[in-house]
Amino acid sequence: MPFVKGIDVSVYDPVVNWAKVREQGYRFVFVRSSYGVDNKMTIKDTMFDSHWAGAKAAGMIRGAYHYLKAKEDGKAQAVEVLKIVKPEATDLPIALDLEEYFNENAANKDFITNANAFLTHIKSQTGKTPFVYSRGSFLQSNVSQPNGKAPTWAPNFRVWIAHWTYAYGENIKPIEAAGWPGYTFWQYSGERDTLDGITDERGNLVKVDFDVFKGTLEELYALAGATAPVSKKYTIMQGDTLENIARDHSISLQELIAANPQLAVTGTILTIPLPSGGATTSTGTTTSTATTTTTTGGSSSGTTGDSTPPITYTVKSGDTLSAIALKFGTTVKAIADANSIPDPNFIKIGQVLVIPK
Repeated sequence: MPFVKGIDVSVYDPVVNWAKVREQGYRFVFVRSSYGVDNKMTIKDTMFDSHWAGAKAAGMIRGAYHYLKAKEDGKAQAVEVLKIVKPEATDLPIALDLEEYFNENAANKDFITNANAFLTHIKSQTGKTPFVYSRGSFLQSNVSQPNGKAPTWAPNFRVWIAHWTYAYGENIKPIEAAGWPGYTFWQYSGERDTLDGITDERGNLVKVDFDVFKGTLEELYALAGATAPVSKKYTIMQGDTLENIARDHSISLQELIAANPQLAVTGTILTIPLPSGGATTSTGTTTSTATTTTTTGGSSSGTTGDSTPPITYTVKSGDTLSAIALKFGTTVKAIADANSIPDPNFIKIGQVLVIPK
């Protein structure tokens, strides 16, 4: 089963280097736009404008989400959200966040009535079917009819499920709610892990919510109403450098190396990655970017058969596996194989790597 990696952000993720996020394989983002409605005006997330513009500039597929105050008029909240978001034709459908916080006194009928009013207005005004974001257990207990069944309108919308398994893959399933559609997006990790490029105002890494789209990159683009870019091939010519090739194709050096872990020499045919990334495929408990690689002769193991001690390297802040591979004249795949790294996009500061010879 293919997955595409993404994140969701809000004011709690104040500083985002979107180019760096995209380089690590993340292709979509949901940005919190607002929550509730106070004195007939929805309360806007103070970082929305910055995150919204930054994600687009970096070539990420983006969508907005609003946090429902269940006892406040749902249509009024939707009207105000559309004043803030102004969704474009190639953006993802808007999502509605349903949770218990700030809704402690709300009854099931409040959630059912005002969520439906919000979602129906958004769909009528944007022409796209919006998402409901929530946990399966919350939908079952707080957004259900007296008979325990899902609202009659539930099948009319899409689901972005929240279930923090902290991993995802073919054999990992989130808990969903009966009567609701199967999930399209899945927030599989939240408030635990950090991501290089997302910090507070002082430069300290902050906890980030991680998501996946269930499908291919092409299907993600189709959902957003956009056309997926097409990858290209390029043959290295005499005098070329990877830096120049990356610059000429408007991608980062890290992206080029990640898509081409083979040793690059004159005549090598490179895959130029898609401007907004590539589809991902499942590896069991996580995912890695799908690339076509050509390996040169030799073993990828961390030992060479002689008594020479292996070369090791301790990961420092700002390091990437591709940069380390360049430093030691090896390949990303060789280092990943030698250290049993399932996803080359994820290495940790302080991790000691064996550098294959």
